[in-house]
Amino acid sequence: MKRFLSIIVMIMLVVFAMTVSVNALSFTATMTPSATTVDESTEFTVTIKVSNLDVGTNGINSLKGYLKYDTEVFDTISESSIEGLNSWTAKYDATTGKIELTKNTFVTSTQEVFQIAFKTKSGVSGKSGTISYSNIVASNSESDISATDISTSITVGTASNSENTVQNIAQGNTAVAPIINATTNSNNRNNVVNNTNVATNNTTNNTVSQYVNTTSETDMPKTGVDDTLLALVFVAIAVAMVFYVKIEKLNKDMK
Repeated sequence: MKRFLSIIVMIMLVVFAMTVSVNALSFTATMTPSATTVDESTEFTVTIKVSNLDVGTNGINSLKGYLKYDTEVFDTISESSIEGLNSWTAKYDATTGKIELTKNTFVTSTQEVFQIAFKTKSGVSGKSGTISYSNIVASNSESDISATDISTSITVGTASNSENTVQNIAQGNTAVAPIINATTNSNNRNNVVNNTNVATNNTTNNTVSQYVNTTSETDMPKTGVDDTLLALVFVAIAVAMVFYVKIEKLNKDMK
């Protein structure tokens, strides 16, 4: 009986060790829109990126998940609306919303994976629509690794001046053009320089603020041992102990 109990305990320890190993793998997925406020009948994009890759020695070479978006606010998309980035190849099933991506090489560090082009509908000003990518799973050719669901919200309306400035910077238009009155007065030139400095500082602050807000909305994936699996392991051990005690008692009664 002691040998039987030892075998049961060893099996439980092996299961526990495998659980720890599997759940240690993780990565983060993020979704970043080109703008959070978009005019009616206007195109914009959302970019999906992977980072914090703790995915084993190989890295990942595939990614899949399910796209959902508000069809009352955005036009219907097709496979041509989805572009794989950095040599990723995208496939889209419009019926299920599944987007699968593959790559011939492995990724071990932060990288943009794909981009989706959307367009807002007309007559929906003032409304907001949500875009989400869920049930995200990557593979390192040995095991599947899950990430937390991601989403973003887009408001239909007139973008603020600060958001337009941030969008211009994202597109590479970093120069801030001050409004200069036609004059040779030195005081006016000084005012132009001061206004330019203020605009530049405001642009920097708005850019940093938007970056912080975007990244803070995405939860980090949970790592470690799954509570349910741990509970099952301990229950199995407890059951084995109970059977062992009962068998020992029966042996003593038979003697």
